[in-house]
Amino acid sequence: MKKKLLFTAFIFSVSILCFAQEVEKIEVLEDVKYERYPGGGMGHFPLGIYFNEVNNLLVVQDPLPGTIVTINLETKAISKEEKPFLSEHAPLLLVLGNNYWGVYSDSIEYSINNTPYKYISDTNPGISFILKKDSGYIVYFLGGAIDSNGRIYSEEEAMAYLKQYDPEKYEQSKKKAAELSLYNDFIRNNVLIWGNTYYKEHNTLQQYDLQGYRYFSENYGSLGNVLGCYLNDDNIFYLKNLNSYSEIRKSGQDYSFSWYVGFGGNIYYYVAGKEYTEMFRIRRTWGEPDFYAMAINGYTDDSYGQYVNKVLPTLSKAELRLLRNTIFAIYGVHFKSADLSTHFAKQVWYTDEGKTSGEIKLSAHRQKLVEMIQKLEK
Repeated sequence: MKKKLLFTAFIFSVSILCFAQEVEKIEVLEDVKYERYPGGGMGHFPLGIYFNEVNNLLVVQDPLPGTIVTINLETKAISKEEKPFLSEHAPLLLVLGNNYWGVYSDSIEYSINNTPYKYISDTNPGISFILKKDSGYIVYFLGGAIDSNGRIYSEEEAMAYLKQYDPEKYEQSKKKAAELSLYNDFIRNNVLIWGNTYYKEHNTLQQYDLQGYRYFSENYGSLGNVLGCYLNDDNIFYLKNLNSYSEIRKSGQDYSFSWYVGFGGNIYYYVAGKEYTEMFRIRRTWGEPDFYAMAINGYTDDSYGQYVNKVLPTLSKAELRLLRNTIFAIYGVHFKSADLSTHFAKQVWYTDEGKTSGEIKLSAHRQKLVEMIQKLEK
């Protein structure tokens, strides 16, 4: 009884550390279901999720026929593509170009340029972070890295690239290692630290946003499934009990479930039932403001809009300029200003498509945010 009371107090204390989060049911998908074959067997069901936040594309993996299902949540258009899955497949977690990444808590499965899936073990707890490399990117995990050409890096090679990629942040990483009494382990490539984040082993799958905040999903008995986030090792907050938002879970029927954290920290999850799949979103309102997340979410006249109203006046003119240009960067705009070009070139989500801002037709919620920023910049 005492343990239960202590846990309840802990949940309450950490839940008030951040702006109130709302779970939004953003879609009900009737063409994506949880289905078992008569007489047993696996059947069809979503396995993993990736969400293209710029274009509102939901990518779901159906493992049995080896199919990737892409759903445009604006037009409702559905496309399907056969993929060369392994017999044992990890839940889909990331799609970058023609590369697909499935992740367990202790392994990574990947398909590079539509080639058959390959498998890396002992990557606990999955993908740590992703950086730009040449014209592609490099995925880091505990024990090494792999780039978008399929080359696997040892711990020594992976750490050497960190030093080359961002010497200033590498020095910050060394300082953090010293604070944790891990300096010798860090310079010997025995631990993975990047910036202020120490990536370490966990028993369950952890996901990270680009600020290094760590997310988890666990079942806490009477509380049901909850999503939580570690801003750092000493500061955890509780996001939501997922059961109370799902009609499928309330009904007691069989279901499948998965979740995905966007680059900026927005959380997406689904619950797939026998008749339909529910799609949910929790928009980022915790920790330091993330300009990518704000660019994706724009301004909406609801509780998220209240969050934006509180954040914008706290930003400097330089930060407002960067946020405004981030909105255009997510669409692939080319930047002539050297500082903006250098900044966005390092963002793994950014691709310079040579566009001008005049060619971009912003969605209404992003256009509203641009207008609000411009007023503050005057």
